[in-house]
Amino acid sequence: MGSVLKWRLSPNPQRKEKKNTKWNPKVCYLHSLDSATGNCLIWLGHNSFFLQLAGKRIMFDPVFGNIPFVRRRSELPANPDIFTGIDYLLISHDHFDHLDKRSVARLSANNPQMKLFCGLGTGELIESWFPQMETIQACWYQQLEDESLKITFLPAQHWSKRSMRDGGQRLWGAFMLQGDGISIYYSGDTGYAAHFSEVPELFGPPDYALLGIGAYKPRWFMQPNHISPYESLTAAEEMDAGLTIPMHYGTFDLSDEPLHDPPQVFAAEAKK
Repeated sequence: MGSVLKWRLSPNPQRKEKKNTKWNPKVCYLHSLDSATGNCLIWLGHNSFFLQLAGKRIMFDPVFGNIPFVRRRSELPANPDIFTGIDYLLISHDHFDHLDKRSVARLSANNPQMKLFCGLGTGELIESWFPQMETIQACWYQQLEDESLKITFLPAQHWSKRSMRDGGQRLWGAFMLQGDGISIYYSGDTGYAAHFSEVPELFGPPDYALLGIGAYKPRWFMQPNHISPYESLTAAEEMDAGLTIPMHYGTFDLSDEPLHDPPQVFAAEAKK
């Protein structure tokens, strides 16, 4: 709590730039999933994705609207009701910008068959909201297999908390998905640490790496829990990822940098 107060009371060198920026990510609206006949990945803003892989439909950390005290800054690129036939809901951790009760409720109503796969403790919270949802909780390195799809819950350097009393009670993490000869790594929220170098040792280089780049300033406060655009590229290089897809930017204002900063820094560094 002391570090949060110190951050909030400290001057932000980019405050004026944040106030004057009008930037928002370009949104291409998706009207239906009719064209999603094969493997595909759709970014819905922040850390939310729809994935179709190995004949299964998967949602990552769905947040369709505002979160407590923070409004959504970019339009959701689809009506949430188009996401039907969802097989698995993956929740990386319990923070409000990753686990949104209203969004999960909407998905659950449209997908009674949907199963939850998440870290230990998070499932108990979601089960208290939606007792009918089938829940699979995992510790790090535990795997779920469904026909040709394999999902592994992996370590991340982060934390969990939804109230003043429940800090550290639920396990956070990342995911590796494998199916149809394709591997996809999803970092969740994480600081830079040795777990990235473990990925190719365990699974080989991922074809795709979904890595956070935003909410990274000031570094003295954010560094343990959020990788920067620079660290994201370093992590991708350590994993020898085929294609790096940045996330965790452009949707919610959660830190000192303006919304345009992370993608611009990432793009500039990636060209070097």
